[in-house]
Amino acid sequence: MLKMLYTDFRSALLNRGIQILMLVFSLYIVGYVLIMKIIMSLLDMGLALHADDVMMVYNETSIFVVTAATLIIYVSDFANGIVRNKLCAGAKRSEIFLAAIVNSVFVTLVISVLCQLLEMILALIFSEGIYNVTMSEMAFSLLETTISCISISIFSTAVIMMMGGNYASYVVGLGVAFFFKIFGIEVMRNLYPEEGPVTITGLKLAVYQFYDRYVPYSRCTGNPRWDMTSLLIGCAGLIVISVAAGLIVFNKKELK
Repeated sequence: MLKMLYTDFRSALLNRGIQILMLVFSLYIVGYVLIMKIIMSLLDMGLALHADDVMMVYNETSIFVVTAATLIIYVSDFANGIVRNKLCAGAKRSEIFLAAIVNSVFVTLVISVLCQLLEMILALIFSEGIYNVTMSEMAFSLLETTISCISISIFSTAVIMMMGGNYASYVVGLGVAFFFKIFGIEVMRNLYPEEGPVTITGLKLAVYQFYDRYVPYSRCTGNPRWDMTSLLIGCAGLIVISVAAGLIVFNKKELK
């Protein structure tokens, strides 16, 4: 198991697709910050780029980044016969599945830490400092996003393993990410209207509040609205469901 984990860690770091993903997204973060800085400077309307704005870039796109990372790694593992080779070498299906889960956590941590460090460096260079939040609130936001992304990557990995790594995993994985992103916007619009009181009631209100408080996809916004306990309950729930369902299905899955 430990040897498998080491091999998976090393393969993930050397994966050309992951390296390209990180390069492209790093350029996106840098480009976004530079463009915002240039626009605000040219407008000359008293606007300023604050650290709050810079630190939001990864939060707003993290769902897609970690989902794409898991798809790149595990779909290629199935396509290249790596999973089948592990089985032929005597590894148990449960060991292969759990190693993939642990590896997804490792990859997500690396991506989150590197992206957030890049944002911090850019904030120090180009921003006018913190404007609308405290240092503790910003730290909580970074931690919230990282923990949420870990649970999302575990869910995404479990889905890929249950589907046998076929290319439909791309459609399902990215489709789920887009759905929750759009649904999250709808939830925010209804629960936190810019004008007037909340107008939804009953079951719809309860569902929206549950999603906003407990579903990890809703916590990758950079605007913490609930406490750490709610975050941990929601993430733990998604992890338990993903691992339990994944183990059951993957153990019975016929691999091509």
